[in-house]
Amino acid sequence: MKLKCQEDNHKEEIDIICYYEFCKGFRLNCFDCFKKGLHHTHSDDVKKANSLIPFIESKNKDCDNLIDDLNKYFETLKQSFSQLTQGIRNKYLLVKERYANMNSYQINDYLNSTIKLNEYKQSISKIIQEQIKKLNHSFNNLYEQLQLSSFNYYQSDDNNSKLAEDLCKQGQQLYADDKFNEALQQIEKSILLNPNNEESLCYKGACLRMLEKGEDAIIWMDKALAIDPKHVFSLWNKGSCLRMLKKYKDAIIWLDKALAIDPKDVFSLSEKGACLRMLNKYQDAIIWLDKALAIDPKDVFSLSEKGACLRMLNQYEDAIIWFDKGLAIDPNHVFFLSEKGACLKMLDKYQDAIIWLNKALAIDPKHVNSLSEKGSCLKMLDKYQDAISWFDTALTIDPKHVDSLSEKGHTLRLMKQYDKSQQVLNQALSHNPNHIFSLNQLAMCLQDQMKCQDALIYNERSLKTQADIQSIKNFKEFCKQKLKK
Repeated sequence: MKLKCQEDNHKEEIDIICYYEFCKGFRLNCFDCFKKGLHHTHSDDVKKANSLIPFIESKNKDCDNLIDDLNKYFETLKQSFSQLTQGIRNKYLLVKERYANMNSYQINDYLNSTIKLNEYKQSISKIIQEQIKKLNHSFNNLYEQLQLSSFNYYQSDDNNSKLAEDLCKQGQQLYADDKFNEALQQIEKSILLNPNNEESLCYKGACLRMLEKGEDAIIWMDKALAIDPKHVFSLWNKGSCLRMLKKYKDAIIWLDKALAIDPKDVFSLSEKGACLRMLNKYQDAIIWLDKALAIDPKDVFSLSEKGACLRMLNQYEDAIIWFDKGLAIDPNHVFFLSEKGACLKMLDKYQDAIIWLNKALAIDPKHVNSLSEKGSCLKMLDKYQDAISWFDTALTIDPKHVDSLSEKGHTLRLMKQYDKSQQVLNQALSHNPNHIFSLNQLAMCLQDQMKCQDALIYNERSLKTQADIQSIKNFKEFCKQKLKK
């Protein structure tokens, strides 16, 4: 950056910059100005001109950190408010499906509470209004103190705008090429030149999402949406971030906003399908994934999600058809390879399953699901020691992987190492207390040791989680018969 000295008759470029907080003079000068005595009283705070860019970058980071902190404070406030409104809804709003199953005591409690709500309604509204008024007053005071309406940094020339646009396009191309760190660098340069370009803001968020920084990404999506609330790319990206953060219902709210603007946006359709799958609504998920695939039959994400839904519906052969469609587009897609292996395992084709799981592991040796599924296949082939080796490899990468823990516990039970089996199955249940397979295996492990009374405890927990499984009911009867003897 080359800047001319502003002193009369000085044609030299800027050599020094003053960073002294209380300096009242012009901060950018040539060396001749400095020799004449400018800034001599605080010369320790005078630096070379090349310090400007690092200074700007440092202050930008400070500013971003401050805004991030403020956003977190506001998010805490939103969460508290949401908790309050949800609590009111849960306690005082009674839908037909709920009161139809209530007894007279419960309805009596409801009436006592609801009738008393009238006492609180006015005071609740008054308290909230007063606090909002105070908060708005504080915001307005800060706005004035910081003189946020009186700056002209961005009244820049057309060259800066053009450069910002070019940098944004470079970042977008790098994003399309899956070079997310490089894309982020170009986009951040663009934002420095034009902080109000929603394309740069949302693509910074998109890069952060792809780098698995979901919470940071949402901050930048919100900045883009503050400028353009109908920006579809920002809306579905925010939804995708919320899905990554396992906030599936919140994600669907934002994806629906995107679809209200563009009902044929493939990304929004497929992301909504993925959220519904994670909510165990597999049939509903398939409806939305089919909508995406009707528009783009080669959308890899939709293909993978539809296959995963079919697998969860125990439609393994149909699932394989969709995984094969995905593999025809991308033969090295680890998810497709791993899921196809998992389906073959469920069809009792263990050797074939291992072939596909090995293909997945050749590409990603640390793919936990593939490691666990391979161990499960080896278990079914009665190769217990080998199976445990693969479960342990998976657990080295993810010690909380419930499927690996439960499968390892089952394998140890088959090896009649009951104490170890119980220990590992309890680990699985510490991470997911309602994991059916772990509950069942722990019950059976206890029954193997003739501890039928203890076994029934875990059997009852299984029934509470999934009461319609006949094998669990049969096991309960078996234990009861044993106890009678």
